[in-house]
Amino acid sequence: MGVDCLKCINSACCSLVIEVTIGEYNSLHESVKNEFVKHSDKFISTNREYEGKQEFLDSMYSENFAEMKKSEDGLCTMLDRETMLCTVYENRPKVCVDYNNNRCEKIRELCMI
Repeated sequence: MGVDCLKCINSACCSLVIEVTIGEYNSLHESVKNEFVKHSDKFISTNREYEGKQEFLDSMYSENFAEMKKSEDGLCTMLDRETMLCTVYENRPKVCVDYNNNRCEKIRELCMI
């Protein structure tokens, strides 16, 4: 069962860490892919001695290949702040597609603590 985002009261799921596998990253629409940062790129930016070893590092991070960027407010960069709806809904990552109400309710409980 999917989530009816139109009934959402706080977009709590849009503040979660979203990671994708290398396979999903490669299949993402370009507009969505641009909102992710590859873990290997982050690693190399702070460890310059590993430049040129991108392929090796990418294989190490294949299961958690890239992480979605966040805006300054901690929410997904693809969330429209006026409507609080996803701006790439038809092209959203699989983790967002698979998200269900059980998780949503638990996150709401955590946000109210």
